[in-house]
Amino acid sequence: MKPHEASIEAVYIGELSTIGPGNTATGIFKHASDQCHEVGEFGLNGDIQVDKRVHGGPEKALYHYPAEHYALLQEALPHLNDSFIPGSIGENISTHGLIDTEVHIGDTFRLGSAIVQVSQPRRPCWKVNHKYGNAHIASLLMSEAISGWYYRILETGQLRRGDDIKFLDRLDNSIPVAEIWQILLQRLNKQPGPLVNAKIPGLSDEWRFE
Repeated sequence: MKPHEASIEAVYIGELSTIGPGNTATGIFKHASDQCHEVGEFGLNGDIQVDKRVHGGPEKALYHYPAEHYALLQEALPHLNDSFIPGSIGENISTHGLIDTEVHIGDTFRLGSAIVQVSQPRRPCWKVNHKYGNAHIASLLMSEAISGWYYRILETGQLRRGDDIKFLDRLDNSIPVAEIWQILLQRLNKQPGPLVNAKIPGLSDEWRFE
């Protein structure tokens, strides 16, 4: 099933800040922007990306997190309801109507005037846990396959809140973003299953293994 088309409900950008007892540099604290943003190879102008090995760079240029997932987080951890609001997990793009079980690795979309391709899920790090003050957030995002996804930029352009998101193309033999987590967790837990993802079309090289 092809994903629904949607619109950009919010655009979030972050400035350089720190997190944790070691005052580690981060860009996870983001705020909504109503401006029109240039979309370049490395993401949105005005959005800081501190460590491009884990967040940012050409394979993780834009982070899209479905707003629907916040309700799932609130249900799982109701004492954090007030903290689970769009923008709080560090996303650049927020929408309703596009979710990890329907969006495939390699799917191509037009966001505003930019053309982007889904490259990989987000693998949440300790900063997510620390931001919410709960040690289980990252593992919950992974186990429930609700971590959202990254885009690589195929054609630069511009985007802003309210722009349409148009589905353009899907690669043959592609799989949903959520299935990548099933494959990885099976591998980590040494469970039987389809452990090979080396041939999944469109997947970032850093996520490939035999």
